[in-house]
Amino acid sequence: MKAILALAALAAIPLAWGEDSSAYQTEIGDAVFIFVQSTLRDSDGTLVAYLESTKFTDINYPALGPFLDYESSRGNDPVVSIDGSQYQAIRRVQTQTFHADGLVASTNLSDRLDGDTVHLVRFAHDGYPTAPGDTLESIWTFLRPVVP
Repeated sequence: MKAILALAALAAIPLAWGEDSSAYQTEIGDAVFIFVQSTLRDSDGTLVAYLESTKFTDINYPALGPFLDYESSRGNDPVVSIDGSQYQAIRRVQTQTFHADGLVASTNLSDRLDGDTVHLVRFAHDGYPTAPGDTLESIWTFLRPVVP
């Protein structure tokens, strides 16, 4: 009996270690659903890498709420219906051109608040190498339930 319990405990260890407790999977219906698509192209416009995710390693909800409130105050974001529920769809595009060789291992969204950079959301990934002239475009999509 002790041997069976020991084997069961050993089998459970990889499952426990395999879980990333600092990763957050967002889903439609959450207070905010987040989806990011990142496309890296070389200086000729050729696709080098494409990544997308709804799972993030860091989400700063206290700062994200005011950011989305400000963005939605611009009046450019449609309301969409998904499975009978109404959501405000906020989509923003970030573009960055690289001027040196490097390695990008995360996609980040930040905001400027009172002259300081405030981290909002981070998507960590295995990364991709960059060269001068490469361009990264990240499309951030946020869905928030519409409150009547």
